[in-house]
Amino acid sequence: MLDCVVVGAGLAGLSAALELVGRGKQVVVLEARERVGGRVESVLHDDQVIELGGQWLSPGNDAMLDLVQQAGLELTGPADGVLLIRSQGTVYRSEQAPDRGPSLSPFEMADLGQGVLRFRRLADRVVNDGAWALANGVWLAQPLIRWVKANLRTPAAQEAFGSVLRAAQGDGIEHPTLSQALAMNTNGTDLESLFAVSGGLQQRRVVGGLAQVGAYMAAQLGESLRLGTVVTRIEHDEHSVVVHTAGGDAFPARAVLVALPPWLGQRLEYDPPLPSWREDVVRRTSPGNVIKAMVIYSEPWWRASGLSGQMSADEGHVRVTFDVSDPDGPGVLTGFFEGIEAVTLSKRTSTLRERAFVDDLAAVFGDDAHRPHVYIDRDWAAEEFSRGCHGAHFSPGVWSVNGQLLAEPQGLVHFAGAEYAARFNGYLEGAVRSGRDEARAILRELA
Repeated sequence: MLDCVVVGAGLAGLSAALELVGRGKQVVVLEARERVGGRVESVLHDDQVIELGGQWLSPGNDAMLDLVQQAGLELTGPADGVLLIRSQGTVYRSEQAPDRGPSLSPFEMADLGQGVLRFRRLADRVVNDGAWALANGVWLAQPLIRWVKANLRTPAAQEAFGSVLRAAQGDGIEHPTLSQALAMNTNGTDLESLFAVSGGLQQRRVVGGLAQVGAYMAAQLGESLRLGTVVTRIEHDEHSVVVHTAGGDAFPARAVLVALPPWLGQRLEYDPPLPSWREDVVRRTSPGNVIKAMVIYSEPWWRASGLSGQMSADEGHVRVTFDVSDPDGPGVLTGFFEGIEAVTLSKRTSTLRERAFVDDLAAVFGDDAHRPHVYIDRDWAAEEFSRGCHGAHFSPGVWSVNGQLLAEPQGLVHFAGAEYAARFNGYLEGAVRSGRDEARAILRELA
């Protein structure tokens, strides 16, 4: 009998398996895909590495940075140059960003941008629609911090939003209501320019692709890793578990670790069934909906104009872009269709998404964006063994009541992954830490 079956060979599953194997335990890792890495995926296009999934590492991502070092890989930083901002139809250059302390990840920046846009639109409505403002006076009297937490998803973006407002309004009021904050920012203050991040993005990428980290981890597992193996059913009692696959194989073990996103882990059949509250929590936990897109040019032509390739816009299908070109390689700009844009464009053709992305680039960078290029994207919500990326969104009240309990084991059935992480929730670092933490819990259980 095995000590543990790990379901899923993303970063959480691989990290957990290595922790267990390193302590002499008999482990098998079952992965539905024909590759490892989960929502980390690197592909080659004309010798250029294209990252279809997670790729950025930040200061403080100690577990991931340690893995990169162990694998003997190199990191590269963001391109130098000026950020372009498109606000209310006007494009201008941001030569220097305000100092807001710790940098934001690209996803946190996109979240911040959306929050700033919602705030400005709300301020415009209060000014232009007095009847609406009067009818909604009670709602507008809510604490600003409550509105911020309801309209920005990530804690880092919420904190940065406060910094943006403080920069815009000076000392202001210590604990303003939403109405007071809106009133202080209706004199044409350009909030978009205040969250420019030119020169402040401290994200790093792995030269040659982040998937190399997963490959390095997988190589250490050897025959303990089985690809193309779809798990369908888990039988469990107080003494052991049996993991069944679509191919008819059964793996008895002393414990099982389900290293899948909650919405995928819940789709497995459990005998006996897991507690009903888990089903309710997962049902009210929406997967992130992101289409990651790349436009590949023969060269990074924007650098000749002193541009970083990074832009921020308050309108369009793609609101932020980044230069992710390899050193001395073709020019690659990446951006994201998110939320309703991703839902809508997921149903359209790749050609239409390409046109939407390139038109958004041209609106900011000019006609050079229409140069000959290749377009590649990955719709993570359409991926059978992902069904969403890059993180989970809990309905109001869900996380505070039962959400944190999702990470708790149900008998011998354990759970790990980016969405279960107590820290760096939804990120690569969170996946690795969650996998290792749960492996240690299993070790204590097996002792």
